[in-house]
Amino acid sequence: MAARQTKPAAAEEFLNRLACVIKADGSIARGFMIDKSETVGVGDYVITWKVPLQGEAKTNFSGTIGSAIDEAVEPGLITVGLMADKLQMRVRTYDPSGKPAPRPFHIGVFRDR
Repeated sequence: MAARQTKPAAAEEFLNRLACVIKADGSIARGFMIDKSETVGVGDYVITWKVPLQGEAKTNFSGTIGSAIDEAVEPGLITVGLMADKLQMRVRTYDPSGKPAPRPFHIGVFRDR
């Protein structure tokens, strides 16, 4: 499913908020300014955005395990980190014992200059 974009980004416009919801299988449920999501291992995802998270932008983010649509969600843990590619972040999800496990999740990205 393609990500929906509610407002086009003008070249001079600085976007300070990005968001996405990713299904446990790594597919995009919905999002704003997300380019793609890839599953690179069990509970291991790489999110690529349409704008850089580093450089001009100083980025903060939050992530939570949560339903993509209306499915029940198993408990879990999530970690989020930036990557060398300024457009990407890595998200890892785990079961409550710390074992990698696929989980749906929500990411909010907050960018400042």
